[in-house]
Amino acid sequence: MRRIALALVLTLLPALAAAQTLYVKPSDAGYLNLRAGPGTMHAVLLRMPVGQRVAVLEELGRWARVRLPSGEEGWASVELLEQGDRPAGDVMFVDVTGVGFLNLRAGPGTRFDIIRRMQPGDSVATLETRGDWLRVRHASGDTGWAHGDYLTR
Repeated sequence: MRRIALALVLTLLPALAAAQTLYVKPSDAGYLNLRAGPGTMHAVLLRMPVGQRVAVLEELGRWARVRLPSGEEGWASVELLEQGDRPAGDVMFVDVTGVGFLNLRAGPGTRFDIIRRMQPGDSVATLETRGDWLRVRHASGDTGWAHGDYLTR
């Protein structure tokens, strides 16, 4: 019995580790509902703005179970999700983080010096994308890099 369970876990691990990253694409509504289950009959948990990054955990027909950078999970229509990077030039906002602020760094990674601490709700303009990091101009005029998981539209 243990061998069967171990084989099942080892079979599923690659699929779990390979969650696909997608973004909410523009729509007439300007947002995408995150729902409690796969279908419009399920409760809306929250509205995800255009450009919101999600990790697809599984798909069921036209629905995908997704995880937001904040850790929240729910279901979203796959028809309103797309691949690609966040477009440059967009205005974004610092999201709530576990430590209460987001570091603006001199380069795209935690090894770079901190330029300033940004507070939740601070606005930034995106200038460039490099992997999960975005080069942004903070409302103060400071320019640097921030991790995209903590920026939202």
